[in-house]
Amino acid sequence: MGSKTHIVAHYGVHAGKLVTDSGAAVALGHEASTFAPYELLLGGLSYCLFRTFEDIAAKMQLAYEGVDMHVDGEKREEKVATLEFCKVSLRAKGVTDQEKFKKAFDIATRYCSVYNTISKVATMSWSVEFV
Repeated sequence: MGSKTHIVAHYGVHAGKLVTDSGAAVALGHEASTFAPYELLLGGLSYCLFRTFEDIAAKMQLAYEGVDMHVDGEKREEKVATLEFCKVSLRAKGVTDQEKFKKAFDIATRYCSVYNTISKVATMSWSVEFV
């Protein structure tokens, strides 16, 4: 059996808060300081993908200074508006081997569970820019 995850969601009239078992919290809503549902989804994708990449990069002994990940999604026009496409754009800093970096990220897209879950409903793509 896989790992289990648990959160508690507290809701008021127009906003809410997610709280983990460790006490971390995320504010929910549509105001500037809160996260909306698809922002959480795309944020979860970015972090799962980065953590998967990080593990692979360590095994490949890949050196880099940092990654900025931009995640764009667009919903369908249908009544149940699932994602139509999702694009992940990376800006990678301090990369010593660009081909190895791309290979590690490609492998990460195959092993990231959130990326694979979203790919069941959306067309996924990714790109890397080295700076």
